[in-house]
Amino acid sequence: MTPLRTLIPDAGAVVRMHSADLAGYILEALMSAGQMERGVWNRRNFCMQVSGEYAGPGQGQDMAVGIACSTAWSWLESNGFICRHPEQDNDWFLPTPRGVAVRDHQALRQFISNEQLPEAFLHPELLANVRPLFLQSRFETAVFEAFKSLEVAIRNAAKLGHDMIGIQLASRAFSPEDGVLTDKAAEKGERVALMNLMTGALGSYKNPSSHRRVEIIAEEARDMIVLASHLLKIVDARKSSKSGDA
Repeated sequence: MTPLRTLIPDAGAVVRMHSADLAGYILEALMSAGQMERGVWNRRNFCMQVSGEYAGPGQGQDMAVGIACSTAWSWLESNGFICRHPEQDNDWFLPTPRGVAVRDHQALRQFISNEQLPEAFLHPELLANVRPLFLQSRFETAVFEAFKSLEVAIRNAAKLGHDMIGIQLASRAFSPEDGVLTDKAAEKGERVALMNLMTGALGSYKNPSSHRRVEIIAEEARDMIVLASHLLKIVDARKSSKSGDA
């Protein structure tokens, strides 16, 4: 078995680490255990062993490390990476298929990053065409496609021609004076703000990706895609309202 101290040499880092991050290292240590080391899959055994690894000479166990590891162990169980052994007492565990697939801290971090864009957050259009790109770590393409979907939705809802794109399209559709998708009942400042939100989003997030390579990390891509989803839902609402007024 790879000792946890080999993966994280400093006891202070173990204690300060977020439970989800520490859980990845614990899973990696557990998955490295050979057939003759299965005793580490006992929660008490593992926490006591690790506490001893970090304790100074003659100190026995480092209780703070033990508490941190026990907490991270609970995180692994509650998130379905390990489960209680069905044929052993409660303190014995084994990896679930999800845990076997992930195996180490880097893969777990990627898994968590992927889960930061849950299905429930997304407009159906983005769920079908954008989330798969995000899960493949194709972040720039995912963001471009999200705002391209927004542009197409605005064009279709406002019944505007293909000669209008991006900022020009959103400005026309949400014009505070006579935009097809503007809410005439709203206060003028709100109408202007919504137009600016739509034009700003398309100008900031769609156009740069279409004209040059933009490096986007997972967290940024998630936030941009969630924004596109929110704006798509606004377009849907204005389209439905316009249909009801007709």
